[in-house]
Amino acid sequence: MDQSLVRGNVDDVLKPGDEMGDLVEEVVEHVTAPLCYLPSYHPTRWSTINRVLDVVDEVTHGRADWVVRFVSYLFFGGAAAVVNLIVFAVGLALLPGSLNPFMRTLVADVIACEVSLIANFIPNDYFTFRHVPGRQRSWFLRCARFHVTALVGFLLTVLLQQFFSHVVHIYPLVGQALAILIVLFYNFTFHHLFTYRHIATGPSAAR
Repeated sequence: MDQSLVRGNVDDVLKPGDEMGDLVEEVVEHVTAPLCYLPSYHPTRWSTINRVLDVVDEVTHGRADWVVRFVSYLFFGGAAAVVNLIVFAVGLALLPGSLNPFMRTLVADVIACEVSLIANFIPNDYFTFRHVPGRQRSWFLRCARFHVTALVGFLLTVLLQQFFSHVVHIYPLVGQALAILIVLFYNFTFHHLFTYRHIATGPSAAR
């Protein structure tokens, strides 16, 4: 909008000192004023952190909210990995020794995976993805979709690890680390695209 054109038209129609003129003048100033800067992230209670996020927002061209979510996801994902190891170790210690070694490790692994998945989902659901549109779904539906994404991520980790170890001939531990790193970005992305995807509002809206 050409501010000078609007200002000129107002001056031509309204006389100075007129009450209606003063009101319209105030409205025009409000409309033609520069828009205030709105950050992409949700401001915190700490001004220092907000200033840092302002810089991140400027550097990333308005994607500070993604950076905040990714850092939060890394933190809670790391904590869930520790939970997985602890539960796995406890499971091996408590399961009866009469089980053959394969079944013993399998049962311990399944229990550890489920407990760590819940430990990963709960804080990420409350903190990391708190402000995304798809959080309007029920808690159980969000949890189920989180499990689906994590299951695909687990299978992808296995496939990548086998590919790196037996096709590219990378040392297995290094191959596992590379697979985990790749799947980390997959999981974070698909939680946005699937787990917390926005809910359509039209007649064919997905429930």
